[in-house]
Amino acid sequence: MRAQTFQVSIFGTRATGIDMGDVISDYFSHHLKFRVRLLYIGGNGQREIPGAAYMPKHYQALSISVNDKLQPQRLRFADAAPLLITSSASEEDARRRLPAVAQGEDVIIRFRPNVHVDVGEEQEPYEEDGWSMLVIRSQSDPEQEVSVRCLARTVRCLSLNVDLAKGGMIATNRQLYGLLAKDRRVNDKFPNKPVFGQYACAGPSGAVLRVGDEVEITERISRANTPMSASPITPNGPVTPITPYGPITPG
Repeated sequence: MRAQTFQVSIFGTRATGIDMGDVISDYFSHHLKFRVRLLYIGGNGQREIPGAAYMPKHYQALSISVNDKLQPQRLRFADAAPLLITSSASEEDARRRLPAVAQGEDVIIRFRPNVHVDVGEEQEPYEEDGWSMLVIRSQSDPEQEVSVRCLARTVRCLSLNVDLAKGGMIATNRQLYGLLAKDRRVNDKFPNKPVFGQYACAGPSGAVLRVGDEVEITERISRANTPMSASPITPNGPVTPITPYGPITPG
């Protein structure tokens, strides 16, 4: 029996979605209170990164290599890139925007990063806007070194305003979307949306990142790398290491 298929568009890239059947659809529809279908990615099981929505019109959406020694990366039904990188300095800035009674909240959970870098006092808030290449070194495996390429400043959606415990919207004075939009609309391709973090990809494939691994910024850019350009690294850009290295913190 052949399952029904759909063409799914996510951030300007397309993939085939294979329907997983009525039983699982009815289950999720019952609990979500509206009709949904659960799809499994078909075809070769991969989408290009970053999403075409982040590319200027004169570029095609391309699979991105971390560097010239690693194979291009793709992704499945994830967002526009495999990783989202944020910093502790930016987290603290976002926290200070909340009313005093709410500043004890777990702010970073609302931003949902894969890699959250503890920069201590070394970096100002939102300096990750200018990060281009990072190296992450394992503390448990001295032979392992992971290269991270930052792709685009991450524009945020209204999910920042969701009360994660109750599922509804939180009070207006605690809604991070609006609080950030006052001065964090720094992605020229999406001028009305606030930015927090950077989309990124990493390699080699199969490497393991752990809490406490050391992070070094090896390349920065002097201009925004959004919209995505074919070569976002400024020629002869300075190498700027962090000393001491900032450990990855849970996020």
